[in-house]
Amino acid sequence: MRISDVINYLEKRFPLDLALDFDAPRIGLELGNKQIEVKNILLTLDLTIDVLYEALDKNANLIISHHPFIFDPLFKIDYASPNGKIIKLMMENNISLYVMHTNLDTGVGGVNDTLARMIGLNNVNVINGEVAKGNLLRYGKVTKQTALDLATHIKKVFNLSGVRLIGSPNKLIESVGVIGGSGAHPSEINDAINLHLDLYVTGEVHLNNAIDAFNNNLSIIEVNHGVEKFVMYPLKDDLENDLELKGKVFVSSVNTDPLVTY
Repeated sequence: MRISDVINYLEKRFPLDLALDFDAPRIGLELGNKQIEVKNILLTLDLTIDVLYEALDKNANLIISHHPFIFDPLFKIDYASPNGKIIKLMMENNISLYVMHTNLDTGVGGVNDTLARMIGLNNVNVINGEVAKGNLLRYGKVTKQTALDLATHIKKVFNLSGVRLIGSPNKLIESVGVIGGSGAHPSEINDAINLHLDLYVTGEVHLNNAIDAFNNNLSIIEVNHGVEKFVMYPLKDDLENDLELKGKVFVSSVNTDPLVTY
């Protein structure tokens, strides 16, 4: 099986046209040769030097990353720099990098569907009932409980050392939305408010957006951006089963999120 066969499968599952406009040039085959035979595959949230060493250790010649490794244009490649060292090692070892970012967030069975399932949302919906570009939000119902109880549950489910809560810990929560990563921009906050959600789960909430949510009686639980990594486990199962790659797909054991709550 060639790397191109894996890419074709992924792009049917998570079409490139689901990606947000800013993201479109950054996804797909970011580095490498899609015509070579697949040895093993390593799935990761981010490509770091430790992830690359893990790929070498597992004889993986295809790394599938959620976040783009090359996000801004490269004008120079210094092999002594952190990213230059990664590029040099990948080229020397003929390792390819394929990126799925906001198309993986949006697509069926992607990041936000995975997080919604882990939180325990029932009757999960998408805005206008359509999986389409820009419709990242998933929302549904939980058994009525306090915001603090839900925050404690989410902390446990995602194995976090802590979360941040906007709003009263005693507020009763039933309708909940979720977007993985940095999902607290004004438009996304407004979507949650217009849907009359009790609470919204996402990461990296700016203070001004937190104030807007609070003023509109929308509670927010802020989690680490790194919880997006959990999508890699069902993706591993799908690749192994659908492409007959049993024993050839691995989820990275490297924690690439440097932010820790103590």
